[in-house]
Amino acid sequence: MPTYRIHVINSDFKAEEEKDCSNVQAAAKHALKGALEIGSEQVLNGETFFGAEVRGDDGNETALRFLVTVGSSPLQ
Repeated sequence: MPTYRIHVINSDFKAEEEKDCSNVQAAAKHALKGALEIGSEQVLNGETFFGAEVRGDDGNETALRFLVTVGSSPLQ
């Protein structure tokens, strides 16, 4: 089973995790879920917007790359 190093990076912090996944699609699902959880927590704590790059590396190659955003805006 391949091991992916997943990075969530924005202007305030960087989070990393190694995850054994059966394929790149499983790694992408795990990475996106983690970034959305972080973004949701940030918005619930008062931030109006969260944005981060999500990258998954398989060895020395970038296997996946996404931009994840979470935001909230009151409706008038």
